[in-house]
Amino acid sequence: MKIDDYYATIERGLSHNPQISKIHEPILLTSDDYNGLIRCRVTFWDGSTLNIYEVVSTELGYPVRINYSYSYLSGDQLIFRYDNAPHHPEIVTHPHHKHIGPKDRLAPADQPSLSQIIAEVETIIGQKSE
Repeated sequence: MKIDDYYATIERGLSHNPQISKIHEPILLTSDDYNGLIRCRVTFWDGSTLNIYEVVSTELGYPVRINYSYSYLSGDQLIFRYDNAPHHPEIVTHPHHKHIGPKDRLAPADQPSLSQIIAEVETIIGQKSE
């Protein structure tokens, strides 16, 4: 799998999601055929946004996310952010962790897939609309 193939898969998945109302200029910056940086912001139908940042290698034939951050916001307020920045060694899932809410509470978290992130956002949006 080449990095362009992975990027196309991400783009297709986002563009075919009925909960997403806009994809803001997705970016793929490649260093070669197998390594790249993906950045994207999507807006959901309720106006909330998800910022996607992935540094990915596909040299093994499948995507390996070297660095990632997924930040979900409602307006300017952080709802959650998953990332693997190594700045919280006290977390049992280090370097993977989750920031929750505007008070930035930390929680252990395994490395999520983008589809898991989207599903979590959809659950939150569904709870808000009930």
